Amino acid sequence: MNRTTRAAVAAVAGLSVLATSLAAAAQPRDLIGARAGQGENSLRSRGYQLDHTDGGVQYWWHPGNRECINLFVDDGRYDTIDRRPSAECNAGKGGKKDNTGAIVAGALAIGILAAAAASSKKKHEDDRYRDDDDRRRDPPYSPARGVDCYPSQRACYERGRGYSPSWTSREFGYRY
Repeated sequence: MNRTTRAAVAAVAGLSVLATSLAAAAQPRDLIGARAGQGENSLRSRGYQLDHTDGGVQYWWHPGNRECINLFVDDGRYDTIDRRPSAECNAGKGGKKDNTGAIVAGALAIGILAAAAASSKKKHEDDRYRDDDDRRRDPPYSPARGVDCYPSQRACYERGRGYSPSWTSREFGYRY
């Protein structure tokens, strides 16, 4: 083969590998229902990095295509996976998060809720305290430094690392 033919073959091979990896990275929805621990390995192999966690929600950042996704873990499995604006991932802002929009939106939401509550004539005592009762019955706890467990999800997370199969197994009796 001459030099041009070899270059063309190498370019086609490179593009096919790139297309395959982009297709894999662009399809995280195939992880819905997967165990969170297995899903984390799959996301890492696709180029995603765990950005941060917020309760039972994990935020993942893909530096190659600058994409932020969040995953909700329920009962130790991925339940919901959504693409999010890159600003929701700390890595998308070079490690610094601009919360101005969130603060304005939060203040606006509080104002709307306060107005709605003030204009309400009928009070629903049962509805008002239902969420608080659930939190009192099943509050999150920390069995060790850097580990948070959520009984309502039956899952534990290590801060900065995400879902922890070993702590989940230890705290809730799962066997892997």
